[in-house]
Amino acid sequence: MKNRRLIIKSVRGILFLMTFLVLGSTVSAQFLGTSSNYSGSRGLAVNPSLMTTSFVYADFGFNLGVAAYNDFAFVKTGDYYRCLRGEGLSDYYVNGKQTPLGVVLNEKPKNAYETLDFTVLSAMFSPNGKSAIGFFVNNRVYTDGKHIPWEVLEASIMTLEAGDYIGRNYKSKNTRLGVMAWSEVGFSYSATVYDRYYDKVDFGVTLKGLVGYAGVALDINDIDKDILNADTSVIHKLDLMAAMSAPLDYNAPFADGNLLNLNELPGGYGLGFDIGVTYTNKKDDKVSKIDDRPCDEPRIYYNWRLGVSLLDVGAVRYDDNARVYKLMTDTDKIFDVTQFDDVETMESLMDTLCGMFYENPEDAYVGDRFLMGLPTALSVQFDYNIYRSFYVNATWIQPIRLYKYSSMRPAQLVVEPRFETRYFDFTVPVTFYNYEKVFLGAELRLAFLSVGTQNVFNFFGGGLSYGLDLYVALKFNLYKGKCFGGCRDACWNADFR
Repeated sequence: MKNRRLIIKSVRGILFLMTFLVLGSTVSAQFLGTSSNYSGSRGLAVNPSLMTTSFVYADFGFNLGVAAYNDFAFVKTGDYYRCLRGEGLSDYYVNGKQTPLGVVLNEKPKNAYETLDFTVLSAMFSPNGKSAIGFFVNNRVYTDGKHIPWEVLEASIMTLEAGDYIGRNYKSKNTRLGVMAWSEVGFSYSATVYDRYYDKVDFGVTLKGLVGYAGVALDINDIDKDILNADTSVIHKLDLMAAMSAPLDYNAPFADGNLLNLNELPGGYGLGFDIGVTYTNKKDDKVSKIDDRPCDEPRIYYNWRLGVSLLDVGAVRYDDNARVYKLMTDTDKIFDVTQFDDVETMESLMDTLCGMFYENPEDAYVGDRFLMGLPTALSVQFDYNIYRSFYVNATWIQPIRLYKYSSMRPAQLVVEPRFETRYFDFTVPVTFYNYEKVFLGAELRLAFLSVGTQNVFNFFGGGLSYGLDLYVALKFNLYKGKCFGGCRDACWNADFR
């Protein structure tokens, strides 16, 4: 009984964290700071061909983007400031019962995403305006959940007992949960492949080496169940695949607190790439010239620019400490949580779970390695020069699933008017997130420092917050068209992207 309570408490805690703190979103934070003509190596995040369209010929810096969003749990925006003051969250009640968070009550499947992008170093250099090379080192963590059964999340957030759900039938299909943590080292190349009169075309590619630290995928294609009592359910139908590679000691007792085993890192390796092309409609027929000094290259002003890119194509092959399971049944099976009373390790937990569906638990074990795909996406970028330093940009991001197990990002359509100069940028992105919600954000660059968010109302509003995101960056630039003597001169400036 003690072990069962420990397991249930741990699972409930994990669900709570995934629902609000982890199952957040924002790949959008990854793309803040990429539309400006001064973005330089930051543009690699959206289209590698943008290096040779940039107004800078060299840069280096780092950036951090984090975010969280879901469509199920919320807090009041003022609670963030309450927490900073050490006061904790407000009190939340649902149907007269106190809950740790506010909850959207409806019987619809839920969706959620999370991203963490920490670029330790990014840099680029364009020796002649017609070609450029780039380099970066990223650490990334993506979590995604699609079509999550509403009753599971309600139970985790509202801390309800099974008695609240007794006597009901629950069905769900196409539930997807994924967690992927990895580092990547990327090398980029961009070149102008056509430049004549008012037309300019640039092509770019990025190759990435991947080191996977953890990968977890759960695909529940179909489940049909009845809850009979607080301990027992009847599973009428189940079609489930699960794959995991994590730094865990599967034989460590839960009570010892030694489940985490960093000696199991890394879990796998892989390769990936980005590819993109950009067409520029120039204001005049000026072309880049081959000159001895990169700073002599002119900035190419344009009426409009259109780019198309394919991002994060690739996968990590997890083969260290990896497990793949398949649970299937179309006949009634009894799921009895009392069978977990004597479970003491992760190994015995999985054996007990698999034993509920197979006479021999090992029949559920189908492999010790798997491929997990990167959060692949198709992106289209359109940038229009309204007047002098005033622009408007539209970026569409559509996720693509290339592998059976894949990390996924949310779909987004972002429209952002901006004002930009060498030392100052101000952007107001309006994001149509996952084709469901609209967010209003802001990004500000002052010299070398930039900060931004996709939803300003999380910080300056009196409403409800379904997540949180923040982007910060520090980047130093050398600009095209400005050359001065000395190694540190007026063409050296810091720019936060």
